[in-house]
Amino acid sequence: MRNPVRSEADAFHIVFGTAAVIAASAILGAVTVPLAGVALFVGALAGALFWELRTQDPDRRRPLREAALQGDRFARGDRRRVLVVANRTLRGEELRAELLRQAGSGAELRIVAPIHCSRAHYIASDIDAELREARSRLTEALEWASGEGLAASGVIGDPNVALGAIEDELRRSGADEVIVSTHPPGRSNWLETGIVERLRDELDIPVTHLVVDLERAPTAA
Repeated sequence: MRNPVRSEADAFHIVFGTAAVIAASAILGAVTVPLAGVALFVGALAGALFWELRTQDPDRRRPLREAALQGDRFARGDRRRVLVVANRTLRGEELRAELLRQAGSGAELRIVAPIHCSRAHYIASDIDAELREARSRLTEALEWASGEGLAASGVIGDPNVALGAIEDELRRSGADEVIVSTHPPGRSNWLETGIVERLRDELDIPVTHLVVDLERAPTAA
């Protein structure tokens, strides 16, 4: 929701508008019935509230968009850059098929694998097991990509929040598209945090959400 008061002019318009609505409601109630005046005031108040809730603040910071713009300035080469966000689904057939398709169109793939860890483990700095698992999945994925002749690289992401890892990568080299690979709804922590909606809201590039069901896939481990 935007901040409705950003200047003295905004404050004046709000005060003047409120006074006008109150006056109009009072006049309408006096010449007709009091209920009509109340209805006008309530309707005007509801309309103003709806407008505020539906209007985005143009001054709101969008760190992901800022990071992507900064990364674009430092990007090298003329190949499309696709940022792939995945960890536990890196072995999924759906994701690997999409990577093959992207590489076939000439894209350069950059994989970021944010570490999955519990809040207790993160606070206690006890993320060794999660770090080993993420590195193992990423190494396996990069070896597969190399065997397929794909231009791909990867990095382990911030163990705190996936969005922080994505922002870091966007700031380093930008991207022309972001692919987020998750478990199906109901089994994905990332979906519960609204990561896909946040990316689509802030970025001006395509954001693809790829659902990978490892419990059904024969490659699940």
